[in-house]
Amino acid sequence: MHSFYLKTLIKVLKARRLDVNRLLNHSGIKEADLEKELNLTAQQLDTISTNGIEMSQDLQLGLLVGSSMDIPSQGIFGYAIITSTTIGDALKLMVRYNRALLPSLDVKVLSRESRVEVLIKAPHLPDNLRRFYIELLYAAIMRSGDTLIPKGRTSIHVEFDYDAPYDKVPYQQLFGSKVKFSSNRSVLSFDEAGLDLGIATANPVARDIFRRQCDRLLSKDTHRGMVSERVQEVLLLSGTEFPTSMRVANQLHMSESTLQRRLAKEGYKFQQLLDQVRNKLAHEYLTGTQLTINEISALLGFSDAANFRRSFKRWSKKIPTEVRNEALYRQS
Repeated sequence: MHSFYLKTLIKVLKARRLDVNRLLNHSGIKEADLEKELNLTAQQLDTISTNGIEMSQDLQLGLLVGSSMDIPSQGIFGYAIITSTTIGDALKLMVRYNRALLPSLDVKVLSRESRVEVLIKAPHLPDNLRRFYIELLYAAIMRSGDTLIPKGRTSIHVEFDYDAPYDKVPYQQLFGSKVKFSSNRSVLSFDEAGLDLGIATANPVARDIFRRQCDRLLSKDTHRGMVSERVQEVLLLSGTEFPTSMRVANQLHMSESTLQRRLAKEGYKFQQLLDQVRNKLAHEYLTGTQLTINEISALLGFSDAANFRRSFKRWSKKIPTEVRNEALYRQS
């Protein structure tokens, strides 16, 4: 799944007359491997990307690489995108695919104030690599969106949590005039209503075939995602009895101390991830089921409903009944 990414990166570097032989240094990947179906580990991808940044000496390299990733070059993933029913469906697939393509990033899709946000965090990465990945992902989404979204049909905002470059023009050309630097977060957002637009090339039958193929390819990559994401997956699949950090570490084939150290490097603690999973499940139970508060608190491992209510308010700044009532109001 990483073959087309490497070929795109090489194409951009060659256009600058750079010696691409240096790109694969210390990665364990050989040039002959580029013709194969490659699934790189996060470490290999970080090494190759860092090599590319150092070779180019260009802070906007991520912008250039992402802008070069058109839909046809993405193979089966590209076909799955253009056969999606709506722009929103295509965006979700793009984010899911790119989350696997760039495993060192924590990528989330959130709804906020009538907008859909693609939020990126990667506090554990060096600043130049984090910036490269953020700009690559947002530029790739925009390049795909140019094919799918008619001009002017949805408003696009982008924020970066680093200082503005000397030349803002490339950013304004790609994202439009609403580009904000020195923000407290990195986020690309779309008007929620615009994501309901249909796609002219939609084909439900072909979409299902291509997405099954995508799932097959993504499932082959046992190294995808940061450790924090893998921990959350284990917790979400654990049923009603959440495992301890030691049991999770065993499932991930590492010691508990190694797990804690790697989570700390990504800016997380185990309890924090457990709370995030409980919060996610609590919202799903409250908005998608008729379970009582007592039943939900038991499912989430709380000794009583009062403890659940206190924890839920700390997570969500709301009490459980507020979230349930808001969901019922939206459905009415």
